[in-house]
This record gives sequence, C-alpha cells and structure tokens, in this order.
Amino acid sequence: MKKILALVLAMMLALGCVAFAEGASPAGGKTFTAGATTGFFGAESLDVAAGWDGWIMSIYGISENLFRLDENYVPQPWIAESYENVDELTWKFTIREGVTFSNGNPVDAAAVKACFERTYQINDRAASTLDIASMEADGQVLTLVTATPNPTVINDLCDPLMGIYDASQEPDPELGVACTGPFIATAFTAMTEVSMVANENYWGGRPLVDNVELKIIDDNEALNMALQNGEIDLIAQLPAAGTAVFADAEGIVMDAKTSTRANFLCYDQNRPLVQDQALRDAIGMCIDREAFAEVVYNGYATASYGVYPASLPYGSTDGFELKVTGYDPEGAAALLAENGYEDTDGDGILEKDGQAVSLKLITYSYNNQCIQLADMLQAELAGIGVDVQIETMDVLDDTVAADDFDFAVMNYAMAPTGSAQYLISMLFESASSGNVAHYSNEKVDELSNQLKATFDEDERIAIAKSVCEQVVNDRVYDFVCHQQLICAYSDKVTGFVVNPTEYYLITNTIDIAE
Repeated sequence: MKKILALVLAMMLALGCVAFAEGASPAGGKTFTAGATTGFFGAESLDVAAGWDGWIMSIYGISENLFRLDENYVPQPWIAESYENVDELTWKFTIREGVTFSNGNPVDAAAVKACFERTYQINDRAASTLDIASMEADGQVLTLVTATPNPTVINDLCDPLMGIYDASQEPDPELGVACTGPFIATAFTAMTEVSMVANENYWGGRPLVDNVELKIIDDNEALNMALQNGEIDLIAQLPAAGTAVFADAEGIVMDAKTSTRANFLCYDQNRPLVQDQALRDAIGMCIDREAFAEVVYNGYATASYGVYPASLPYGSTDGFELKVTGYDPEGAAALLAENGYEDTDGDGILEKDGQAVSLKLITYSYNNQCIQLADMLQAELAGIGVDVQIETMDVLDDTVAADDFDFAVMNYAMAPTGSAQYLISMLFESASSGNVAHYSNEKVDELSNQLKATFDEDERIAIAKSVCEQVVNDRVYDFVCHQQLICAYSDKVTGFVVNPTEYYLITNTIDIAE
C-alpha cells in the first residue's frame, strides 16, 4: 500500500498537480470561502508594489505592514515591534525577531529596506505616500530619514502600498511576491479569484483554517444567493441594499463598523453659478442627510454635518458654528430669495443676474448610493427652483479635468490610514492636484502646513478640527454621510472581525465549523 501511495504521489507531482510554497500547508482540511465584488477583491497581480494591488493583498491576508491600524484607526506594532522618533526627520524601527517570508527567508532591516527601495522604483504613489530621503539597515533596526518633518510616518507605514515582501527574489509570474501574512497564494486569476493555503510558519500563529478561496462575484443577487445556498461562507463589503435580504435570514450573521468612507458633494469653483456661496448653502440645506442614511443605506450609515466621522478624534463638530444644521428646504428657498434669485419668466427655474440656475451634476455610473443621492438632490432642488441635469459615467477624471460640471456626488475614504492630513492635503490645499473643486482658502493652507509640522497629538487634533470647521462653512465640499463596512457571513464562522479600515479581512483567527 505504501508503494502504491508513493507511486500515485510521484505521478501527481510529475503532472504538476501538487505544488506547495515553502511554509504552506498541504491540501485538505478546513476551507473558508468568501465572495465580493471587483471593487473589493479585484487585483491585477499579487505584487504589493504594482498599482493598488497591495491594498487587495492586505485584504487577502497575504501581505502585512510594519504597523497595523486597530478598530479606532490607531497604528499598532506589527512586523515592527517598536519604534523611536529620534528627531523631526529620523525614525528607528526594530523589526520583530522570528518573522519570515512565506518562502522561509528571514525578515530583517535589510529585507525591509530592499522591499521599500523596489516599491519606490516601481510605484509613483510611494513618494507621495511617504517621502523617504534615506534608509539604513543594521540587523533588526531600520533607520528611516524623511525629506521633511513628518509626524504621520507611523500612519503612512500602514498604507498597504508599504506592505513588506521579499525583494531578493523575482516575483512569480502568477503568484507574485513572498510576503509575511497568514496565507499563501497557490492559484490566482487576475480580477477573478485566488486560492490560498495556510502559512504553517506564520509568526502570529498557525491559521485555524487550511484553505481559503476568494471569488469575485459582481452580480449582487448572485453574490447573495451564493451565501444563502452555502457556496461561500462570507460576503465582504455587502452593499447596503443587501442588508434587507439577510435581516431575518436563518444561519446568517451581519456585522458592520463605521468606516471613513463618505458620500459628499464637490462644487467646481471654476464654474460661475456655484461660485456663489448662498447657492451652495441652499443646496446643503436641501439634503435630507438623515433620510438618506436611513433609507438608501438601510441605516448602515451616519448623517454628516462635518467632514470626518465622529469616531475619529478630530471628527466631531462639537463647538462648530455650523451654517447648515439640518434639512430645511423652506429656509433654502428664503436664502436664495434674499440673495436675488427669482423666477422672472414663470418657468419654475430661478434666475440670477439674468441667468437660469441650471446645474450639471455628475457621478459614478456603478455606485447606486451616489446615483440615488443625485436623484434625491434633483427632486429636492427642483422644489426650490434649481434645475439639475444628471450625467453618470464610469470614470469622472476627464470630465473633472475639463471643468465640465457644476457639482459632483463622490465617494472617498476620508482617512484610510487614520491621519487627517491625507484628505486635507488631497482635497483642501489650494495647490493640490487632487483639489478638483479648485478650493482656495489661505487659512486652510496655513493650517495644513502647520499640521504637517506639528508632532503633539492634541495639537494636531485641534488644528485638524479648525480645518474642518472652515471647510464645512465654506461649503465647496459638502459631506453627506459616512457609510459602514458591512459583512454578512454564515453562523458557522468564528473569529471574524470587521475592521473599518477595509484593509484587513482574512486573518489567522478565522475558523469555520465543519
């Protein structure tokens, strides 16, 4: 019998049917299966340094960072066990002993340095994520010097683009780079699926399941049905509309955490009509934020009158003198009348200085929540005499660059690494390439520069809140609600935790009853 088994195994190996990465568990055992749409699971490759694939590899449980964000967006030691901020430019990181890549090679300071060097060569976003002037490796200690003072270095190192991988080996054409996470890819089809096995040598403890299968299912009904009939064990990033399907479903658990992802309006300040703040304030007063969060998101969102969610230390609007505090279309109509808007020809559309107030609104064709917000705005604003024409498109970039819109409904992660500076630098600084509204406020620019140079956390919170109050009352960007990250899964699943960052899904603690 032993000879027969040995012969069968030899034949399988010869045919390429058995192939395990070093440190990977053999086939068999418990399998955990999850499904999601392309936006959450879709990777072009398994190379951390390529495009945005590092984000997906972090979700997969393949790659990890020196630091990891907890549920409050506070960075915690991970591959790095400690750090020292030597001065405004110099940071020393002690790499955890005993961590290996999935190929068995040890993780030391030299390996991390080589990893970062390759990422910066390959990905243009790296320098804008963390501007490194120099690095030095000495055993387990990595010394990093930034080009300018940067108090958010630890947050920046949580960005999945800064994931740790073995740069000493060429990436496998299919399976990418060797990382440190609890699972190792054994098969991968870009934008379709990935198969993984447990990393037997995972530094954080051997995973509780042996195999993981992750599938992209873009049809939401098919995705829901796959969970209902047991084809998958979990839906990652369940659309809010899907919560009604599983609200009373036997054997299904739903869990959610407020993320920093928000729906918001962006008014193009190169367009004459929306340069008038009275009009922007009136539009803000016509947004029924509470109803939008409750109806469109089935309650899995929180109305916003500020910028960031209140779960962040700089997210509260306490102490703000807000111009808009609730849904008030009558007040909006009165505000416009006070500022010279009137319907002189009786066609139901207001005019100002002889020009009809007809606005072009753009949003994504694939985001149902954004489309529904646009539709709600169109109806509400028609009631006060403002005409809105909606155009949807897969990509907004060209239309935005051409200033061919009056306002847009957008959806961004506001603080993906827990730092307020991320959004402030991207959207609110006058000179930022990401400032698609062409917003310009000298006080905001000054505060942003001050924030970049401030290391005391309490002072940073105060500065960030001052920026938020100014931005909210200028209303060039108008934040509507903060959505929750929702997951639905079989009640046989244990050890799964929804992390609001969206970065972490598959972990070594996930288990499933057989």
